[in-house]
Amino acid sequence: MVDAMAAPEPAIELADVSLQFGQLRALHRLTLEVPRGIVFGFLGPNGAGKTSTLRVLLGLVRTSAGATRVPGLDPIADAPRVRAQVGVLLENDGLYDRLTALANLDYHARIHHLPAPARAARIEQVLRACGLWDRRRDRVAIWSKGMRQKLAVARALLHRPPLVLLDEPFTGLDPVAAVELRDSIAALSRELGTTVFLTTHDLGHVEKVCASVAVLKDGSVIALGSPDELAARGSRDEVEIRGAGLTTELLAALQRDGVIATFSLTGASARVTCARLSRPQLGAELVRRGVEIEELRTVRASLEDAFLHLMERATP
Repeated sequence: MVDAMAAPEPAIELADVSLQFGQLRALHRLTLEVPRGIVFGFLGPNGAGKTSTLRVLLGLVRTSAGATRVPGLDPIADAPRVRAQVGVLLENDGLYDRLTALANLDYHARIHHLPAPARAARIEQVLRACGLWDRRRDRVAIWSKGMRQKLAVARALLHRPPLVLLDEPFTGLDPVAAVELRDSIAALSRELGTTVFLTTHDLGHVEKVCASVAVLKDGSVIALGSPDELAARGSRDEVEIRGAGLTTELLAALQRDGVIATFSLTGASARVTCARLSRPQLGAELVRRGVEIEELRTVRASLEDAFLHLMERATP
């Protein structure tokens, strides 16, 4: 008997997946589960294996070892069913310049065999969700890259796939367009309940939109958690100090004594990372050495700080 209260099957399951191209190892025992209904960030430097992972998920390559389920199906054995349940935006947006936004989506809706009565309503829903309804009769050839990217995301979600794969959707966008696209991705996932698997180098957007993040290095996951969790454990928080008596000589002495690991000084303000003392202990040590402290506070590490620290730590 099936347990009605059992947790839903993950949107993506990768278990000990390896992928080899001749002497090149693209993925090495990659293990990952992505829950349903969230925006999931998949991060890593160039060459880490992000694109190879997407190709595995789409059934475009056969793995050397391990098992893959997307969502709940084998991408190789069940390729047509998997592709029917996955929306994709890769490097090229795949839009037809001579067609309007409405015609582009209508064409893809027909490919996915959406019935006529539901087709118009669904197209309106996704265009409104990404803020393009008022421009639906424009030919997309005249659109900015940001608007095209939003339309491409809408097209990927058009046939109500439970999973959407977005590969570097913010590349080439100006800051305003990138924020608009990020907000559209969040709204579409929230309103439609779609799982979004997002690869990007734009870590600021990941912090804003992703519920969970995996960091990839040399084909393996080296860190997994929420952006806040990775920032908390992936790098050392800095302490900002303001007050009289802060000098380069004093901070250098604290570093030599092993009290702090790093420091920078600008006027009467310093930023340090602690080597062995807690923040209150650091404050007491500074007072003992003659500093008149006005403020001492922890500066939370960003996801970018954590990412760089993880890359350094994972480098042999």
